[in-house]
Amino acid sequence: MSSASQVDLVLVIDTSASMRPCINALKQHLRELIQPVQGHISKLRFGLVGVSATSHGDQHIYRVETLAGGTDSLSALYDNSTQTEFFSLESSRVLTALDNLNPSGDEDNLLALDIALDHPFGPIATTKRVVALFSDEKIESGVQRSAVTAYIPRIINKLHARRVKLFCAMPYSDGAQQLSEANGSEIEDVAGGQGLSSVDFRTLLGQIGKSISASSIQGGLEERYERALFGQDEWVSIEDGWRDSDSN
Repeated sequence: MSSASQVDLVLVIDTSASMRPCINALKQHLRELIQPVQGHISKLRFGLVGVSATSHGDQHIYRVETLAGGTDSLSALYDNSTQTEFFSLESSRVLTALDNLNPSGDEDNLLALDIALDHPFGPIATTKRVVALFSDEKIESGVQRSAVTAYIPRIINKLHARRVKLFCAMPYSDGAQQLSEANGSEIEDVAGGQGLSSVDFRTLLGQIGKSISASSIQGGLEERYERALFGQDEWVSIEDGWRDSDSN
């Protein structure tokens, strides 16, 4: 069993309008994730991805937030120019970024997962790589509805190639069942429709923290993987966010 000196944890937050009833509770209780890990891992680095979209006919405009900032951070991620800004050892920085998330528009959780998986994780030999997604909508919901079936297997392949452990708190669906087939993934079924307001975040996040502490890093070398599955490395920056390059 390999030992890890570091955990890289990327929190993926659905920032669509349907999250308004529960996002404040999620922000409040994310602190509970830190405590179960402390004392077990010498270094815990946080990342953050928040994604929402608005649609105008066939055109999609995306709002992307990371710890590196807003609009410019997507360019930085795919230009590999400011990698150190995407993770932080300071939980206060993550909580401040969470406070600045304002839900609006529609969701695109597969895109958000893909952006998280493209983060500059620490060395595979010494780093547990973890992504935790929180959403009140099924993975099939949002602007990628017709593409979900095709993209989930590619997301799973990327999880395996990058040796990332996936946690999801979202409503059960066929897509969630598919994601559960990824090595080491844990899917928590939550009620949809009214946000995540019924979820006991302290318990859920405590379980995630304990699982991170107890699990070993996934052995082997990182394999080759495809970056930017949705072509987001070629999107056009506009005043309100990013325009899908396939949009007219």
